[in-house]
Amino acid sequence: MNDTYFIAIVITILICHLVAIIVAYKKGKSTLIIPYLNMVMVIDIFVFWAITSPNVKEHNFEFTELAVIGLEACILIFAFYAIFGFYNKTPVKVINSIGFGLHLLVTIGLLYYRLAFKFDRLF
Repeated sequence: MNDTYFIAIVITILICHLVAIIVAYKKGKSTLIIPYLNMVMVIDIFVFWAITSPNVKEHNFEFTELAVIGLEACILIFAFYAIFGFYNKTPVKVINSIGFGLHLLVTIGLLYYRLAFKFDRLF
């Protein structure tokens, strides 16, 4: 995968985040777009992690990796809670908003990093 495809994918993800923010702002409340977007992001992260971790010959779990996996699992659980009808509960709204914000910040940081440092290939 070269930089052009990767940057196009990241920009598409950012556009999805912006659409979710605009829809939530126009409606005046948080919508179910945010939990669905969180769910898709977490599943993508888990799939990426599952694909890349077997390529490492000796894989030792570090604290940061376990913390990110645990946080993403928590975000996924609360996204499922929101999707299946508990979206009015305050803890569900808070965790979904935090997860949405973290995913947005990390995606912006990733795009900045990729635009600042050019690579021949991703992996």
